[in-house]
Order: sequence, then C-alpha cells, then structure tokens
Amino acid sequence: MSFRMAVGGIALLVGAAWSQNSYASVVLSDNFNSDTQMLNWTGDSTFTVVPDPPAQGQSSVDLIGVGGPYDFYPGNGNYVDLDGTTGNGNNPAGVIKSNAAFAAGQYSLTFDLGGNARGASAQTTTITLGSYTDAITLNSGDPLTLYTLNFTTTGGNLTFTDQGPSDQQGNILDNVTLSSTPIPAALPLFAGGLGILGLFGLRKKRKGLDTLAA
Repeated sequence: MSFRMAVGGIALLVGAAWSQNSYASVVLSDNFNSDTQMLNWTGDSTFTVVPDPPAQGQSSVDLIGVGGPYDFYPGNGNYVDLDGTTGNGNNPAGVIKSNAAFAAGQYSLTFDLGGNARGASAQTTTITLGSYTDAITLNSGDPLTLYTLNFTTTGGNLTFTDQGPSDQQGNILDNVTLSSTPIPAALPLFAGGLGILGLFGLRKKRKGLDTLAA
C-alpha cells in the first residue's frame, strides 16, 4: 500500500466516524410555555423548585410571562423569575433543580438569562451540574440573552440558583436545553491513523537509509 493510499483511507474512516458520532444528544429541554403561571411556582416535569413547596422564609421562584400581570420580556412566552414572592432576606433567593440526574461526561448547556427588569440591584445566578459551576451577574436592565456553556462534569442534577438576599426581583430564566456531547469516535480513529502514518514515514526513512548504505 502506498503512502498516498494510506492517507486517503484514514481520511475516509475519520470522515465517516465523525459524521455518525459528532452530534449532540438533547437530554433536557424546557421553555416553560406549557406550564401554568404561578407565584411561588413548584415546578414541572423537568424542574422542581427547592424547597418544594415553598413557604414563608424559604427560597422560591415565580413562573410569569405572556398574558399575565408580570410580563417583563414581552414576546418570550412564559419564563422563571428566580427570586419568588416568599419575602425578603432569603439566601439563596430561589433555586430550581432538574428532576433528572445526569451521568459524568461532556455537556453543552444553553439558556436565556436576563436582568430583573424592575430596577433592583444586580443579581447573580449560579449554574451547577455536579463538579461544574459557573456564575452570571446581571444588572436590572440587561436584556434576555442566550448563553452557551460547554463543560465536563462528574455528573448530577442541573441547578439554577439566584443568590440572596432575596428581594422578590430576580434574574429571568428561559429556554433551557442541556445536550450530551460525547467525544466523537473519529478521534480515536484519527489518533490511530496518525500512528499508522508515522509507521509509514519511518519505513520510508529506513528504506532510504538502507539504499544509501548499499
């Protein structure tokens, strides 16, 4: 087999494996639009509010939006106010936690997050999944913005936490999607292919040295 044929064969193998295995698989999705709006919302089939049910003096969230009295981002359906109406001074202000736990691995998380839109002070939302954590601080007037977080984690439940003390004016969360992004099977093939190419190069080099020695 020639060196050129080997390169071509490896490229075909890598291309085939990449096309079949490099896609992401959605493991969680929630836009909250099918849920009933509620102050002190308790959650849905995807997320549970912690604690559940909420009580005075505990953290809570509200589900608000289109058609209701609290539509701070018109045109975006329903969304979660991460600081609910259970009083002031709670810490954290509000927490939602995925009902499903996820295995260790690589993930891509997308969501829309906006400021409280009511003139309150800046609020910080912490995102956690197992060993992975990140925090986003937004001012009141910051628009609803798409965020994408790519990470590796030990696995666990996905949580969004609005840090306290609560003032009933939290950051706004919408359109949460979590996708598993496994390492494509093409990568081991690619590594193996590089090894093969290295052997071909070494053989050619040795053959050249043998020719010179003769």
